[in-house]
Amino acid sequence: MLTLFKRINFFIFIIILIFFIGFLNFKNSIPKEPMSFKQTDAVVVLTGDRGKRLEKGYELIDQTKDSKMFISGVGGSKTVLQKILGFEESKMDCCIEFGYKAENTYQNAVETRYWAELNNIKSITLITTDLHMQRSLFLFHQITNLEIQSYPVSYKESVIPLEKLFSEYIKYFISRIIFIKKYEI
Repeated sequence: MLTLFKRINFFIFIIILIFFIGFLNFKNSIPKEPMSFKQTDAVVVLTGDRGKRLEKGYELIDQTKDSKMFISGVGGSKTVLQKILGFEESKMDCCIEFGYKAENTYQNAVETRYWAELNNIKSITLITTDLHMQRSLFLFHQITNLEIQSYPVSYKESVIPLEKLFSEYIKYFISRIIFIKKYEI
């Protein structure tokens, strides 16, 4: 009985150790802004806690082949974004499209996949926070067939709170478990 108890404890210890090593690897792999910008067909921005991502996407659409930007997970209206961020109306009409259905990263990837297929987009620059980029890239690679260049934007605080970092790692970890094999839609 004692041997069984020791084996169970050892097994639990190994699982915790693997989880902790994975967490440290995740923390140390948070991407920084890209060193160079490679031209893509479009810019895709995942909405979130503030407009910094949208502003960066707006800056980058001038550097893409077709000057297209897709904003996935929009909670407000086009007019609100235009007024708050000061985007030019002509650029909003010609170059920026909105996805209103996504409520999480998985749905962002699905929504982007359909938008890209409708617009014959083969490559994107994906903009989200540095903390969220690893999970976003993983899910986008699993769900879309796009060539993806990441463009992380710094998280709103210079020091990421441990609970936020841990929460994002758990979501990333769960995503990796769910998508052990590439999922085909």
